[in-house]
Amino acid sequence: MPYRRLPTTDKARIRAMESALKLADKTSKERLAFSSYTYQQLKQVKVTFESTLLQYDSDLQKQMKKQKEYKALMEKATMYISHFVQALYMTVEREEIKTEALGFYELDSLNGKLPPLNTETEIIEWGEKVINGEQKRIQHGGSPIYSPSIAMVKIKLQDFKDIAIFMQNMRKICNRSFERMKDVRISTNDFISKLWNEIEEHVNSDSPKHKRQQAQEYGIVYVFRRKEKKKLRAVDLQVDLLFEYA
Repeated sequence: MPYRRLPTTDKARIRAMESALKLADKTSKERLAFSSYTYQQLKQVKVTFESTLLQYDSDLQKQMKKQKEYKALMEKATMYISHFVQALYMTVEREEIKTEALGFYELDSLNGKLPPLNTETEIIEWGEKVINGEQKRIQHGGSPIYSPSIAMVKIKLQDFKDIAIFMQNMRKICNRSFERMKDVRISTNDFISKLWNEIEEHVNSDSPKHKRQQAQEYGIVYVFRRKEKKKLRAVDLQVDLLFEYA
């Protein structure tokens, strides 16, 4: 015997509920294979599922849209910090600034190498060290470095920090939406399973095949095993396999 397969995708879940609702809307209460109470539940479950899915998709789209801006500002902040450090190293090399001044920026242990700027944390951490270091050096009588100026480094770092905070909040929102969507998928599948049980219980037919065909009109999906497919004629398969869910 073929086995019943619950929806495995969001489109399939919506399609299953829509099939039951469409048939219910054109079938009298007396002939309908599920109760009026179940019908009301079905409408509510569908609304809840679709609204949760819509919110989840909306949150993902917002995150993806901001991700491009995040990446651009990240690259810009990295460039300004690295260029400033290179300019600082060159002034030291030209002996315009003493080597000891690198201690203000905590760069004295890097042996002339650029600090690691590969992650969000590293960019913010080293950006703040460079900004604070330049301010300390100037307070001790040093001349400001230009091209780029520390003011421009500060602007680019702040822009990145702002988008980083926004993205952190968006990730939290998307994680909550994802968890909510997971729960709704489970509860929706549980409801669809109960709905299909009720339909199969109330569909009247002496023939298992005819009963299955009636149930399929409500959106129930049956899957034949390989051995069963081989035994069935091609004509029977065309009649029985009415739905194909991804």
